[in-house]
Amino acid sequence: MYTNNLDLGEMKSRDVGNLISKTLVDIGKEVVDNSNPTYDYGDLPSRALPELGKQAFANHVKNQSTK
Repeated sequence: MYTNNLDLGEMKSRDVGNLISKTLVDIGKEVVDNSNPTYDYGDLPSRALPELGKQAFANHVKNQSTK
């Protein structure tokens, strides 16, 4: 069962942010791979993958809430 409270112990906010950022980058890479599997990530601006990840996550949440 899910709870609203999560104890992150001794983790610093920077560490939590890094975990979230890495997940958003991974989601962004998945979005790029789905549209163009041979794309070179070096051509993207540094914030592009996290922004794509945020948008993909927002779309997923929106789609789940309409079901």
